[in-house]
Amino acid sequence: MNPPEFSLVPPVEENRYSLFDSNFENDELVFFHVTPASNLNSIIGTGFLSQHAISGSGLNSVSYAKRSSACMAHIGNEAKQDLVAFVVKFDPADLNKVKNNPSDIHVFDSSVQPTILGFTRIPAGFKLA
Repeated sequence: MNPPEFSLVPPVEENRYSLFDSNFENDELVFFHVTPASNLNSIIGTGFLSQHAISGSGLNSVSYAKRSSACMAHIGNEAKQDLVAFVVKFDPADLNKVKNNPSDIHVFDSSVQPTILGFTRIPAGFKLA
């Protein structure tokens, strides 16, 4: 089943620069991941893979931010290409198998896959600040 596509919430100071509804942002089991839009169908079809698993180099983990605003940190002030931001939910037992950091988690075990609750599209040229 394909996850729903949500409208992009305008990230402004009043909503703490969030991309999704506050119900997602305030759930401790919900996390966020942004990636080029070209990866959308692959992720929906086979799940999230680390850059190392895909190309043989790069990170051995997949990172998920605790707030949607944090998943955009590596993008800079403007999206250079079309992106998708996923909102995902982990099983509580799986969170014992991840590296927990102050603003994100890193999943090293590719068998640990969250449930995709939905996604939003972020067009190239979108201003983040």
